[in-house]
Amino acid sequence: METLTDQVMQIISKQLKLPLERLTPDTALQDLGVASLDFIEIIFALEEKFDISIPYNANEAPGAGKGDAASVGLGKLETIAQISVAVKCLIDAKTSA
Repeated sequence: METLTDQVMQIISKQLKLPLERLTPDTALQDLGVASLDFIEIIFALEEKFDISIPYNANEAPGAGKGDAASVGLGKLETIAQISVAVKCLIDAKTSA
């Protein structure tokens, strides 16, 4: 069975058109040359796949219709592992609501 991290890596691989083998949980998006538009496309793909809403704009007020970022522990989304943890927290928060 695929882990959540595996699924996140597949989405990032597809969005960036990179071989899956280049990605590990510790891979930093910056090391992959991810631009802001790439990041937004990854966020949209994750939201669609997992039916969640990821607050990715630092200027967005927590709880502004996107779920309370502070309550699910969203911090910096720099590595695949951090993104996976954030996605898991949002899924858990959604299912417990």
